[in-house]
Amino acid sequence: MRHPYLILAIILMVTLLLIVDRQDLKSRRMQDGADVGGPSDRMLPEEKVVNDKLILVEGMNEHAIKIIIRDFCGWHNREMLQVIPAVTKMTDLLFAITFPYNVSFEIFCTLINYLNYPKGDNRRFYAMGWATTRLTDMWMTEESAGKPVLLFVQDPGAKCDYIFMTTDGQIGYRLGFAAEKAQLLEYPAEPYRLPPFTVDDLADRATIIL
Repeated sequence: MRHPYLILAIILMVTLLLIVDRQDLKSRRMQDGADVGGPSDRMLPEEKVVNDKLILVEGMNEHAIKIIIRDFCGWHNREMLQVIPAVTKMTDLLFAITFPYNVSFEIFCTLINYLNYPKGDNRRFYAMGWATTRLTDMWMTEESAGKPVLLFVQDPGAKCDYIFMTTDGQIGYRLGFAAEKAQLLEYPAEPYRLPPFTVDDLADRATIIL
């Protein structure tokens, strides 16, 4: 008669260990931002970095953009803190994304692409970005570095692993995520145009808590 109680005790012990392990895993994921899409206050860098990277997203509501940004940041911040965006609501269906601590040009371009094709969402959104390139940025050469550029997806309805870039001098490139070099285009996919507002214009506006 002792065996049934022994088996029950073992089952209870295993169940308890699984619960504790699950809680510990959840705690670790919350700390590294994987569940919440961003770092806690204590993980933020000490100083902000001046930059002009700006993304405009049109067509999604506040609930949708929160989920999409959390998903993107949760993935890219798993191993190390790489992207800390600030989202500003301009209208119910228009949002601006800036980067108070800066972000690599590659991740910046990847986010523009992802916002056009968010995982698990078949709706059509539009996102484009502006930045000033540097020679150390991925894909950049002496000819394309140091230029204000417009970054965009030409057809948000057709998923692709590249985005387009047009400089303020109306020189067009295609940036492939699997390619080290940019493809120079005979004509830009879209002409360069100034953003409707700048990062500085958003300085005094409240950002959305992700």
